[in-house]
Amino acid sequence: MTKTAVVVGATNGIGKAISCRLANEGFQVIAVGRGREGRAQEVVDNLAKCTADGRGEEVKHEFRACDAFQLSQVKECAEGIARDFSGDKGGVDALVMTQGMATIQGFTPTSEGNDEKLTLHYWSRAAFTSCLLPSLRASFASNSTAGGSVVLSVLSGGVHSPYNKYASDPELRDNYSIKNAADIAGYYNDLFFDSLAHQQSNRGINFIHAAPGFVSSNWGTEMPMLLRGPIRMIQKMGGKSPDKCASFMVDPILKASVGRIDMKRPGDGEGVYIMNEDATGGTLTKKGHTREAMDSCWNVTKDVLGRSGITLED
Repeated sequence: MTKTAVVVGATNGIGKAISCRLANEGFQVIAVGRGREGRAQEVVDNLAKCTADGRGEEVKHEFRACDAFQLSQVKECAEGIARDFSGDKGGVDALVMTQGMATIQGFTPTSEGNDEKLTLHYWSRAAFTSCLLPSLRASFASNSTAGGSVVLSVLSGGVHSPYNKYASDPELRDNYSIKNAADIAGYYNDLFFDSLAHQQSNRGINFIHAAPGFVSSNWGTEMPMLLRGPIRMIQKMGGKSPDKCASFMVDPILKASVGRIDMKRPGDGEGVYIMNEDATGGTLTKKGHTREAMDSCWNVTKDVLGRSGITLED
């Protein structure tokens, strides 16, 4: 049976490289990204070139347009995928999310009122996951001797600090800074996916928060011009290629599809995986990963997603 992977942020950088790797390993890739004229065919053609020899006619890749700044669009896109890949249609074996931005801007609201950076790095990831849970549970890998389906959020697993004002300013409206924006997104990824991983109904799904390391990609495109030049120079000098990064990021997906993930979980041996840039097991946020913080993150996520009509299952 052909395995299916949904890759969000698949048009550039790490997401594009991960898509190509998965296509080469025989996955049908549903590539998700911003739409523009000619992009759908461009993305599908590239995935066809990546597909393992002899499987080009068998595996049909797709591109689905979605502006991840808008949770309403995320809902529409994810629910469409869920309808097409649920029940006896095989489910979704992997959900990979790499969408993001690097800016020095302050709190910048989307048309829905949420901060742009936090939306890409967290709210939209929680939304895609929530809407696709039925398809991830329906995956052959989740209901067989294989190692289960995989949700992989590529952001800052194991390298961020806790955001200590999660109770008083949970949406970062009053205490915005570049550091706080980075910390809250990584922290919320840890907390949210750990909550999902501990739900009995999700025991067949592996939730992973990964750090990609320093990658020579298009990261920093939104930065001021005076900063983009030095960033590109540093990337060329010390960054690994997106393809090299992707080879590590897909490791648990490939292992889960044929057996089991051999990466060690932190904490109690259950819950979310934290993955280092070399696909080894990492650690949770020190002194910040508490039940109180998990509950607070869950409640604010439920509120934010609910404003866009997305129901978060308790």
